[in-house]
Amino acid sequence: MATVREIYEYIDSIIPFSTEESWDNSGFLAGDPDAEVTHILTALDITIGVINEAVSEKAELIVSHHPLIFTPLKAVMKNSPAGRLISENISAICTHTPFDMSPLGMNKGLYDLLAAPLGLSDTSIPLEETGENLSIGRIYELKTPLTPEETAKKAKSALGCTAVRFSQGGRDIKKIAISSGSGGSFVGLARKKGADALISGDFKHDAFIDAGNAGFTIIDCGHYHTERIFNGIMKELLAEKFPEINVTEARSSTDPASYII
Repeated sequence: MATVREIYEYIDSIIPFSTEESWDNSGFLAGDPDAEVTHILTALDITIGVINEAVSEKAELIVSHHPLIFTPLKAVMKNSPAGRLISENISAICTHTPFDMSPLGMNKGLYDLLAAPLGLSDTSIPLEETGENLSIGRIYELKTPLTPEETAKKAKSALGCTAVRFSQGGRDIKKIAISSGSGGSFVGLARKKGADALISGDFKHDAFIDAGNAGFTIIDCGHYHTERIFNGIMKELLAEKFPEINVTEARSSTDPASYII
């Protein structure tokens, strides 16, 4: 069986951890690098629920998108996520911004889901370039212009969103920027690069105000729904490389928010 170290090195070879943003904390964040792995769980977040599932399924490794440790810890309690992983002998590898930027990662996954419903072209330009062939988000042309409402409805269906918030940009959308997670800071850049709209999540009130004043459409599909594709993409990458290991998507990796519609 492969070890945690070998799995980490494989992920690093295709999605280099060295490409992480300066503020990020990706990589091997907990566990034993020499532990043999028979079962891997993929999850968007390492929650207590995901850890309980890993214990139940006898998974020795969780590969997540969001970091287990993001801000410095001053203490580690037994029942905290980090404490539980150590006490249960479960390792954690977290991919975050390297996966966001990778051509194998979030950009590709979102394009695959949105291309047909929105009628996206198969060529694009980077939204924010971070290195050679790397970018946070992409900008695509639409083969047929759509209204803001049509775009929001199609995005909601394609991403399986419970709810979508959007602004009425006042014009048809011919070119659209797509960025997973929290994309509110990219509104100005998307406009500057010629996009008519931006699909992302976690937009603040002032982003809607600024978009409305500028005649620009923002479509808030939520952080979870624009990134949950991580679980399936990472599962496929690991299962292909390590066919002897059982790789599964964590059933408990769900939207942390509840909604009243």
